[in-house]
Amino acid sequence: MSLELLNTLASIGTFVVIGATAIAAVVQLRHMRANNQLEGLLDVLARVEDETFNRWLTDTQRELPKLLSDPNYVQSVMNSTFDRNVAWLQLGNQYERVGSLLKHKLIPEEPFMDVYCGRAARAWEVMLPMTSLLRYNVNDALWENFEYMYVRAKSWMERHEHGSYPKGIARAEVPRFEFPLSAVEDSALLEKIR
Repeated sequence: MSLELLNTLASIGTFVVIGATAIAAVVQLRHMRANNQLEGLLDVLARVEDETFNRWLTDTQRELPKLLSDPNYVQSVMNSTFDRNVAWLQLGNQYERVGSLLKHKLIPEEPFMDVYCGRAARAWEVMLPMTSLLRYNVNDALWENFEYMYVRAKSWMERHEHGSYPKGIARAEVPRFEFPLSAVEDSALLEKIR
C-alpha cells in the first residue's frame, strides 16, 4: 500500500468521524432544546394553574367592570397613580410573559394551546377594556405579547373547532346529563334540554 493511498484513507476516515460527530451533536442539541421546552412548558402550566393566578382571573372578572365605571379610578389609571397591586395588572403582566415565551418559541405552542387556548382568549377578552384604556394612555406595544397569545389562541380554536381529539381513536361513551327540570330556571335552557 502506497503512502498516498494511506493518506487518502486517513483523510476519508477523519472526514467520516468528524461528520458522525457533527450529526451526533445536532441530535444532542435537538434533544436538549426539546427538554428545555418541556421544562419551560411545565413551569408555565404550573404558574397558570397556581392558586394566585386563578384568583387574579376571578378577581379581574368581578372587579374590572366596577373599576372602569368609576371615573376617579379611570383617571388614576390615566395618570398612573393607581395601586399596582391589583389583580388585573398582575394577570395582564403574567400573560404578557407567557405570550413572550410563546412568541420566541421558548415553550411549544401546540401543547399549551391544546390545554389553555380558551382560557388565554377569555383572559384577553376580560382585560380588553383595560387594555384599550392603557393603550390609549401609553401606546400600542402595551401587552403585545399577551395580544400575540390571544391571536394565536383564536387561530388554534378556529383550526380545532370541534376539539383536537386524535382521528382514528375511539371515544369514550359519555351519557347525556339529565337535568332535574325543577332546578332549571332559565326558560331558554329548559327548552334546549327538553
